[in-house]
Amino acid sequence: MSPDQTMPMERQADHEPDAGIVPLARPARRKALGRFGELDVLTPLARGGMGGVYLAAHRETGEQVALKVLDPQFAAYPEVVSRLFAEHTLASRVQHPGLVEIQSARWTDDGVPYLVMEYLDGQTLGAIHDRGPIELSTILAITAQVASALSALHAAGIVHCDVKHDNVFVLDEPSHGGPRVKVIDFGVSRTVDEPPLSDAAIAGTPWCMAPEQWSGAPTAKSDVYALGCMLYDLTTGSPPFDGSLPELMMAHLEQRPARPSWLRAMPIELERIILRALAKDPDARPTMHEVALELRALADAHAPIALRRAG
Repeated sequence: MSPDQTMPMERQADHEPDAGIVPLARPARRKALGRFGELDVLTPLARGGMGGVYLAAHRETGEQVALKVLDPQFAAYPEVVSRLFAEHTLASRVQHPGLVEIQSARWTDDGVPYLVMEYLDGQTLGAIHDRGPIELSTILAITAQVASALSALHAAGIVHCDVKHDNVFVLDEPSHGGPRVKVIDFGVSRTVDEPPLSDAAIAGTPWCMAPEQWSGAPTAKSDVYALGCMLYDLTTGSPPFDGSLPELMMAHLEQRPARPSWLRAMPIELERIILRALAKDPDARPTMHEVALELRALADAHAPIALRRAG
């Protein structure tokens, strides 16, 4: 398994659960490919190991939505269906402009489960990062919004459990203060009061998993750690740790990362946020609310002059 992939929650028979949704090249719009109730499916948007995401439009209003559809062969596995529908259950507990809206969980007439979600026009932060270094002001503007959205999720008693570049969607329509983002994919999210997972059910993305997450006991502070890993990678161009799966596990459990300022010049306040977020002891990490406030202050201080005036 690649360190970039989400570790599955469980194995169903001979099938592996979805290891992540991969965006497809955006084809030209075409006539409806099929119907899901009052929705006409227009074109595929992304593909994962257990299903796909499709652009659809309401037949009467024309409103565009995204459908996350489970492949029919997985509909026979209650655990997989429950995992899909849990995304809607968890997302419905909190509303925040930085979280993707999941409107409903449904079944087709022939027994295929799917989610109806808001349609987002843009690209993942991972795709942007893959093209090269990102300006510090943009990193701060994006991650401040991510931290704010995750703080709202934590206030509702939910841990995302898979904070990473590919689960941050940057919209094509920026606000006057810079890029606008949405945190997506609640596929491995859980509530804070759920019991620890068994070793066979540990979920997350290895290169940014907190020490306690490797033992199946993620908390809200695990998302803080993952955001610290993401910030480290965005600012320096490399994750805090690299290597095989066993090497990553041992590094996250035992090693200290190199100071990010050794790899790229940055404000000392930002380095402090990153290193505090990467503390091995969850109690030594700040809350996501504290991270959001600190990143917003830095984002405002380092925004281009025109944007500071507009704000």
